[in-house]
Amino acid sequence: LALALLAGCAEKLPEAHVMPLVGAEKSFGRDVAELGIRKGFTAALAPDAVLLRPAPVPAAEAVAATPETLALTWEPTFAEIAASGDLGWTTGPYEAHRDGDVATIGHGHYVSVWRKEAEHWRLVVDGGAPHPPPLDLPDRFTYAAPRVSADSADPAAELKSLRAVEDALIAGLTTPGRGAQALVAVAAPDLRYHPPGSSPVVGPGAVQTALLARADALTFTPKGAAVSRAGDLGYVYGEATRQAGPQAPVEAGGYLRIWRRAKDGRWQLALDLTITAPPPPPAPAP
Repeated sequence: LALALLAGCAEKLPEAHVMPLVGAEKSFGRDVAELGIRKGFTAALAPDAVLLRPAPVPAAEAVAATPETLALTWEPTFAEIAASGDLGWTTGPYEAHRDGDVATIGHGHYVSVWRKEAEHWRLVVDGGAPHPPPLDLPDRFTYAAPRVSADSADPAAELKSLRAVEDALIAGLTTPGRGAQALVAVAAPDLRYHPPGSSPVVGPGAVQTALLARADALTFTPKGAAVSRAGDLGYVYGEATRQAGPQAPVEAGGYLRIWRRAKDGRWQLALDLTITAPPPPPAPAP
């Protein structure tokens, strides 16, 4: 009986493979709460990190421009890690506050992409999509199942194939009347779609319904991409514009897409995040 109990204790939990990544995300959140937003972010960033604010900006520049009076709290509700253990991402709800004030001034969902350097996880891309306050309870924590594929023998070829599928998706998304079809055609079964200004939806069916209800005209310009050593997980980020209607102003911002290899070898879209902001009001006449 004692041996059986010990064996049970030694058995790994199903989510054990993503817990180091989740731990890095939660440690990041604690640092921001204890040290302030600038020091907390700086401690987690990779040297080449980019933040979507809402357009992609070098992280050091974005952090320096962030008011110290802003306080953020967030909780990861989904995590995924590459088979090679060197790339992963998390997402979940966040709240924004003014420092020292418990009143919430903003809601949304964040997405963080992490790269493992030596024994430490470093933040490489981060963005938050604001949306109205949630009407339901927070999501429970879920995760992508572990994969066991070997490291890719040719990471450059994997990155090239990722860029090609990204370019094909952009062509579909920016062709009138083809957006929903293009996105659903490459969607993973658990695709997380974050439309500008709206709460995220999960699954190709819900994504298609959300897209059919929108009339956005969008553009996307890739600025950076990377894949894991195993070639099974990758991301692309860049600049984006959005026009909500023919007479609406053009909003500028950024986007982030996370791709994973399906069992049949095809790249599938796991997450699509687009963040745009209205143009600033014109300066008053002198």
